[in-house]
Amino acid sequence: MCVTSLRDVKLLVHPSTVVRGGTAALICSRDMQGAPLYSVKWYRGNHEFYRYTPLEDRPTQVFGLPGITVDMNNSNGTQVVLKKMDLTLAGNFSCEVTADSSFATQIATKFVDVIALPTQDPVLKADKERYQPGEMLKANCTSSPAKPAANLTIKINDEPLRSSETSLHPSETGLLWTSVHVEMKVTPQLFVGERLRVACVATVHDLYKREAYLDFFTPDTDPRPERITLNGGASRCFLSWIFLFFVMFLPLVMGQDYYNFEDLEQAYQDDVDEERFKNVAHSLLGG
Repeated sequence: MCVTSLRDVKLLVHPSTVVRGGTAALICSRDMQGAPLYSVKWYRGNHEFYRYTPLEDRPTQVFGLPGITVDMNNSNGTQVVLKKMDLTLAGNFSCEVTADSSFATQIATKFVDVIALPTQDPVLKADKERYQPGEMLKANCTSSPAKPAANLTIKINDEPLRSSETSLHPSETGLLWTSVHVEMKVTPQLFVGERLRVACVATVHDLYKREAYLDFFTPDTDPRPERITLNGGASRCFLSWIFLFFVMFLPLVMGQDYYNFEDLEQAYQDDVDEERFKNVAHSLLGG
């Protein structure tokens, strides 16, 4: 019975999906069944870029291929480590194993995916800062360019919203960015705990996940800036003129070279005690 000296050649890639600029290990496993190894060759498409022949004086050889950088310190007859992987390298890689005794040869091929992740978080915007029940909420979310394009999901109070429009757009770098538009009617039931949250989740495979969100509150709980009343400002201005009058003209009116207006100044600085200011001024006039 004839026994095959080579079987089960497989090409494994780690990681299975390579991020642009990262490192990938191409592992060529096989069962030699005791036969000596003659050579292992690695290909990108039809182009050989690395060869291992253990019986030769120079067991390893690298053949120049644009975009491929071999990590020689970590490459051998079992694996080839590639550094600085670029998007252009995405495609089929192969390893070819040949036995020395019978020159039996087997080849295994695997697609290697190289992706580019978004460099920024998604951006979520709405057309208004607050909404009343019965109004239409309009929001738009965009992702930064990636390959493949990021998948965008709109959530209302953590529940995915299916009725949204998604579109893809090319960028100047050849990557794709995604936009999604949502339009929905606001109901009182959407304010859970007096808050309505709209979120946008961007994902690329299982390697990237970012979220942006907007919170809308009911009118009774919506935080508002502190109000500044015109009356308070007018009163403050009036007191300023009164204080200036006392400082400039009071000594002339009373015919005195010296008077004590420290109390008057302190009363003026205390902008919440106008009554005290009036009492001090009255006492200085001799009333």
